Amino acid sequence: MKKIIFLLVAVFITSVFNSNAQLDEVTGKINKFFGREKEINIVVIPSDATIKVNGSYYGEGSAKVLIKKKDFISLECSAPGYETLTTRIYGNDGRKTVEIKLKKDMLLQQTAESSVANNFFTVKVNKNLYTEDKRSGARNTENAWKMAHSVLLKYFNEIMTSDMTSGFIQTPWLYKNYIEAGKTLRHRVTVKESNIGGDLTFQVKLSAEIAPMQSRANEDAFIETTRVAKEFETFMSEFQTRLGDK
Repeated sequence: MKKIIFLLVAVFITSVFNSNAQLDEVTGKINKFFGREKEINIVVIPSDATIKVNGSYYGEGSAKVLIKKKDFISLECSAPGYETLTTRIYGNDGRKTVEIKLKKDMLLQQTAESSVANNFFTVKVNKNLYTEDKRSGARNTENAWKMAHSVLLKYFNEIMTSDMTSGFIQTPWLYKNYIEAGKTLRHRVTVKESNIGGDLTFQVKLSAEIAPMQSRANEDAFIETTRVAKEFETFMSEFQTRLGDK
């Protein structure tokens, strides 16, 4: 009789709630009362980690979750500087408390965020690095090209393509494995000569792509990323400093 009364009261209460969260909470209490659900306490390290259950936000650091005994929940825990963990917890799990310790994201620690990766940037070349014949208009860019090669060879062992006639330079891909993160990062630089506003300019792009380390032999596995190896963090500023107009 008590159970019937409790059920009727609970149904009445749910009718006056508008939010899904409130409805879920009341429904959960009903199911728990009848033994249909169990409560599990989730504790995550670090304590500021965001906890999501079935896609919904449940809190930071810790949360209490109701699971139907014959069901499961999808759990996602994330925090800045850590690898995101996605897992399932089943209703027949015997634990009352599930403790989770997130792994530090080694890729974030060993690489740098770059706002210039995968975009062409214009460098107006210092006029001391090239000459122009006033009569013929012919331009001698040899010194500018030598300086561009000098900067590139500081970061790469070789230049793959260098064609002064067409105004094009490109390095080969440089691969770097991050074993702890299980990722491979690769970079290359493309330089195109242009003539913006009548001045010698270089269009420069630092390409950065990432793939799972075990798939590095597959070209299709690589996707663009804004993360760059720390040794490339200063590349664009150095190119601008050494070749740019003062």
